[in-house]
Amino acid sequence: MIQQRQNFCQRGVAHYKERAVAGSYPGLMPLKQLVRESTDVIEALCIEAALKLTQDNRAAAAELLGLSRQSLYTKLRRFDIGDSEDTVD
Repeated sequence: MIQQRQNFCQRGVAHYKERAVAGSYPGLMPLKQLVRESTDVIEALCIEAALKLTQDNRAAAAELLGLSRQSLYTKLRRFDIGDSEDTVD
């Protein structure tokens, strides 16, 4: 569990380092945009963790996250996680 938290934090830091290199510092972007991007990063990391915990069982991952299967599939496409060829029944 501690290792998962460390990985989560490291990925979040890496994301913001990439943004800093591109010239986007938190003080130079609107708060709304910063919150939206932060939320997207956290949401994508949670989805990836749920898929890993459920051994890529998307129905179980959706249940774990409190989402419908369709909502999970929408988020998978949005964040480009997993196979893009998958379709919703």
